[in-house]
Amino acid sequence: MVVYKPGSGRKLQRQLKWLRAQVKQRQLVVRWYDTSGFYGQDCEAIRAQAQDQQQVVVVGGDGTINLVVNAIVGLPVTLACLPAGTGNDFCRQFGYAERHWRAAVFSARSISIDLGAIGERYFVNIAGVGFNAEVVQGMRGNKRAGALSYVWGGIRQLFCAPTISVATSQGPVLTRGMMLLLANGRYFAAGLQPAPCAKLHDGQLECMWFSASVWWQRLVVFAAMLVGCHQRLPWVYREKRAELTITTPNLIVEADGDLVAQTPVTICSLQGAMQLRIPPESSLLD
Repeated sequence: MVVYKPGSGRKLQRQLKWLRAQVKQRQLVVRWYDTSGFYGQDCEAIRAQAQDQQQVVVVGGDGTINLVVNAIVGLPVTLACLPAGTGNDFCRQFGYAERHWRAAVFSARSISIDLGAIGERYFVNIAGVGFNAEVVQGMRGNKRAGALSYVWGGIRQLFCAPTISVATSQGPVLTRGMMLLLANGRYFAAGLQPAPCAKLHDGQLECMWFSASVWWQRLVVFAAMLVGCHQRLPWVYREKRAELTITTPNLIVEADGDLVAQTPVTICSLQGAMQLRIPPESSLLD
């Protein structure tokens, strides 16, 4: 089964053209599903059609991968990816070139990866509250500037996003900060790497608390994150947790670039919840 988001983007069309040629050459019978943009409708339809499938190939970006993961979680189905989105943050952390992802589609090898869970909603990259949620809400799905859309959206929110205080059931109140992230993967926002120590296979989430509370501290954090040295700053704290319950009410929760819930919520790691197809070369394993 192949799932893709209809569009005229060059990366998308290139990947679809290649995949259709491979299907024809290999004389395969493939079920194609183009998404409608209505999350619930697409999720139900993909899950229904994937019941008798061994593999689902996603041609698209992080939003389409997130949709498919939520649709097939719990099914004996392997996920394969052909990156063709704006950010491709999930695929970015593997360091594969396009030819490797293409090889993975027809590979016999797969690995188990973790998922993050917020109730019955799952994510592959990063979830959180505060600044990141304000950026997503402010963008309202507008990515006309491509990957730079996240940078411009972030710069705007540096000066107007409210500070947050977060209470959790496992610790003291985190007072007046920028954002709290729980990372399954390393990247978000089209290439920013807020959680470089996160791993997809350890059953843990990388919990990152950014306590920067005034505009100049936020600016320093944002600039440091662009070049990957933010963990050295005094306003960045990290620890590993398998689960965290945020008890503070009415905070918007963002995950994989979408607004998915409001606090209070419990966010946890589901170890080995998904099988991901990988290329045959063992040297490319994460």
